[in-house]
Amino acid sequence: MNSFALSIVVLAVGAISLSAGLQHYVVEKSFNQAQKECAEYQGVPHDDLLRYVKEGYPDVEEVRCLLRCVAFNLRFWNHTTGLQKHMVEGHFVPRPDDFHNVERTEACLAENLYTCDDDLCTQVYKAFQCYYQHYGALSECPQFVVNTYHEDLQASYDLMGMMALTQHTLQNLAGGCFPSGEESLCFFYAFVTRTGLYTVEDGAHLEHLYYQYNEEVFNPNNAKTVACLQNQKKLACKKTVCQQAYDTFQACFAESHGLEYLLHTVFVDSAKNFLGQPVCYCVKGKTCPMHQCYGR
Repeated sequence: MNSFALSIVVLAVGAISLSAGLQHYVVEKSFNQAQKECAEYQGVPHDDLLRYVKEGYPDVEEVRCLLRCVAFNLRFWNHTTGLQKHMVEGHFVPRPDDFHNVERTEACLAENLYTCDDDLCTQVYKAFQCYYQHYGALSECPQFVVNTYHEDLQASYDLMGMMALTQHTLQNLAGGCFPSGEESLCFFYAFVTRTGLYTVEDGAHLEHLYYQYNEEVFNPNNAKTVACLQNQKKLACKKTVCQQAYDTFQACFAESHGLEYLLHTVFVDSAKNFLGQPVCYCVKGKTCPMHQCYGR
């Protein structure tokens, strides 16, 4: 039995028993953890931090900039689009009998729009206080921290070496030709598992996918998506672990930007880097001489 065939057997037999509890390339962090890290980075004394929390985060410069650090640490804020509502909400727990917390929070955000004169610390502070005052209590539970493009690229690049992908598979990945065989399917399975988007036990991790890509198809409350995933689970017994992972994404998320981004940006760019060569993209009916990437 060759080494790749053996690796498929190992995946099929061992994936369920080994995947639970492994960290992989996943970061989960609570608001309190991020806050302590930022206090250390910015030299905020421990006693001052405790006082700031007790006083409800008073409007002083040190607190404003501490919260800016936390927002970037947990990635519910970025320089391009500002506040990421779908991510900051995960760090707050609404009261069970509060059915208007979202409305109050949105009204607060509308009333407290930051201006061009506000520095970044002030912008983040204003938004945070709307959630702190109106959305719910701060959660003590760690939440998924989304990956940046560069982190996805590194995770993919690392896996190409970890799995010892053949030149043929690397060339096809670099050319945007996917899937190109069982090895490429197992690479896909390994990537979505390593980045916390999928597990053998539960299938696609909708909460993480929704955080990562912010598309409605990944919303855990999307009934159509939930039904699709349930149907895919019924078919798992007749497939390899690798095939099941890819089929799940293809069946339920084929039109998503998230899947397109993985297959034709992350995988292409990381394979291109791994090969250290320019890429000839896969075009239907044509052959890319450099990579022997055949159109389908």
